[in-house]
Amino acid sequence: MTTLEFQRDKVAIASDQALYFDMLAEMGHTKHIGGLAATIRLMELTNPQNKDDVLDVGCGVGIAAAFLAQQYSCHVVGVDITPRMLIRARERAERKGVAAFTDFRVADMHALPFEEGYFDAVIAESVICFSSDKEHVLAEMIRVLKPGGFVAFTEATWRILPPPDVARQMAQVLGLPEGMLQHEAWQAVLQSSPLEQLVAEEYPITFREEARNQYRRIDVSDYLHTFGRFLKVFMNPAYRAIYRGALASAPASYYHYVGYGVYGGVKPQ
Repeated sequence: MTTLEFQRDKVAIASDQALYFDMLAEMGHTKHIGGLAATIRLMELTNPQNKDDVLDVGCGVGIAAAFLAQQYSCHVVGVDITPRMLIRARERAERKGVAAFTDFRVADMHALPFEEGYFDAVIAESVICFSSDKEHVLAEMIRVLKPGGFVAFTEATWRILPPPDVARQMAQVLGLPEGMLQHEAWQAVLQSSPLEQLVAEEYPITFREEARNQYRRIDVSDYLHTFGRFLKVFMNPAYRAIYRGALASAPASYYHYVGYGVYGGVKPQ
């Protein structure tokens, strides 16, 4: 691929991102590779306690935030750049009975609107990948974390580098202008930070395992809400084009190449 072609791909993918996120918000569902298994691993690392303040960066429609509040009775603040996502997140928190334990705000992960050292733990699921300055985003997450607190995030990874055409298609599928990174690249981002007791784990996925972990993230009532909104999305030609051109066109070999990583560490005292 030439430099010009690469730049054109970045512009095309970036221009679709806002519409892509709006579509997911309209559906009321966001998918993070690794599903519930990845979320549970984040909880094991951050070990939230009752009355802790936890920040969920790029919270989407609030699936992890509601899960955290339900399981640990901690206070979860979710931030996202897409206002419509937060409408769905608040609706979910109400349905799950955890509205009193959650707070959702519009915010850019590159400039988090919180004072230094405010949160007991900070998490993010498949969101740092959307930034071209991943080190800065991680630095922001660390800034708002209390000394001794744990920051942890998950991201999709190339476990095996695919042919260039597959890589380009998957960048489009996932809405990533910079493309997807290998585990070693995410390790480098982590190692560039001041975090201690670093954790960098990579996991393979299969179609069956991924389907099960995605299904376990939400319950039957969530699926009923999502199905109704899914039909509404397909009535919108722009959303339909995004779905058909990206989400529905993932190559059959996807699971051969892709896994996910869990990364994090402790902020020094």
